[in-house]
Order: sequence, then structure tokens, then C-alpha cells
Amino acid sequence: MFYLLKELAPPILHTLRWFSFKYGWKGHYKTYEEAKQKCRGYDEDHILNRIIETTYKVKNKEIAYERDGIMYDTVQMNFPLLKTLLFVASKNDNELTIIDFGGSLGTTYYQNYPYLKHLKKIRWCIIEQPKFVEAGKKHFENEHIKFYNSIQECMAENNPGLFLICSVLQYIEKPYKLLDEVINTGIPYVMLDYVGYNNRNSDRITVQYVPPVFYGIEASYPCYFFNRAKIQDKLCERYDKEHDFISTEEKFYIGFKPFRYEGTLWKLRP
Repeated sequence: MFYLLKELAPPILHTLRWFSFKYGWKGHYKTYEEAKQKCRGYDEDHILNRIIETTYKVKNKEIAYERDGIMYDTVQMNFPLLKTLLFVASKNDNELTIIDFGGSLGTTYYQNYPYLKHLKKIRWCIIEQPKFVEAGKKHFENEHIKFYNSIQECMAENNPGLFLICSVLQYIEKPYKLLDEVINTGIPYVMLDYVGYNNRNSDRITVQYVPPVFYGIEASYPCYFFNRAKIQDKLCERYDKEHDFISTEEKFYIGFKPFRYEGTLWKLRP
């Protein structure tokens, strides 16, 4: 009995601290709009200003890495993504043009640039909310990073080899509409990363309550946990699955049910 309690203690304490009480994923809502009524918006000026501040510190090499307004002493590498970026570049004469949908102010670009700077060309196209696009154009655009309000606007100027959706799809009000847009671009590769799935026959809509350590204030927003087959069936309309991977070995919990974020690489069918 004591051995069992010892083994259960770390995940239980982790769950209690982050997820079971005030923070984490809660509820099972019928619609995105219903969940949204319980939330404080992600687009608050305070959150944007914090991310501007931390991204500036990365850009100026004052810190190694930032994500969601949190500063890190070392870069948290995403090796499945880095391998994909290098692979796509190798297929395009060492040139890389990527759409980073929901890419904030360049978090993933700065994370990977040291391993990509040898490439002949880098075009990192970030599609974001209007306030982020405005801030990005003002503070962070350079010869590599460009900011756009829509897929159509981006595609008019670029010919991407990869469409990246990393830790974003579950927060989109109409995720399947977004996937339809992605499919219609005909971009050679699509990568979904940091996606949460459930074991149900339908999608689950929750509200994710985020501790103030992330943005300096409490925030919450609707969050999907997808039915895996629905996502895959949608992408299979034009793409073939190359491989699945685990985005992170860290476990998270909805109540006491663990899950891991997952990813998938898809290739356009000839």
C-alpha cells in the first residue's frame, strides 16, 4: 500500500497543483461559444506586451529562450520539428519557406535559427491575430521573419514547403475549417505538433485555465481535445501520413486522466 502511494504521489501532486483545482482543463462544453463565455481572452494587451518584452530579450540575446511569456536559461529544443525543417529544406535546394500558423512573435524561429542559419534562404511566415501581426511588423520583422493576417495574404507572396501548426489547432474556434484551408493550399508538407487527443468518439471542448506564471495574469480560453480519427480523416483527403511522434514525454492531466501531446507529419499526395 505504501509503495503504491509512493508511486502515485508525484503525478497526483502534479495534478493537484496545476490541474485539479483552479488551473488546467475543465468542463465538457457543447460548443466553443459556450466555453468562450467562461473565459478571459487571450488577446489582452497585457499578455501581448509581456510577450513583446520576452521576445525582445531573446532577439537581443539577453535570454536563451521564451515561450508564452516565460523566460528560460536554455533553449527547449523540439527535435522532431528541427528534423522536419532540415528535411524540407533539403528537398528544396537548402531553402526553407515555412508558414508558422499562430507563431506568436517568432518563438519557434528563434528556437531553431542557430541550426538553420547555414541555409541559402529562410523565409519564416507567421500568421497571427491582428494585434500580434501589428507588433510583429513593428518590432520583429527582418530578412527572414514576416507577419501576415491570413493564409491567403501569405500565399500571395510566398511558396511554402511546410505548413506548421504547433500548439494552436486546439485553440481555434473552427479547427476543421482551418484544416480545409490548409488542404486547399496544396503545400507539400503539413506538420501538426503539440495536439491533445481524447479516447472518445467525438471532440471534447474544455476551458483551459492558465496560471499567472505564464502571462503575469490569470488567463483562460477554450481548448479542444480531438477525436484522432476525425483529424486524420480530414487530412487524408489530400495528404498521406508520414509518421506520428510524441511531442513531449511530460504527462499532463485532465482530472486524473493522463495525456501526452502528440504530433504528425503529412505529405501531399501526388
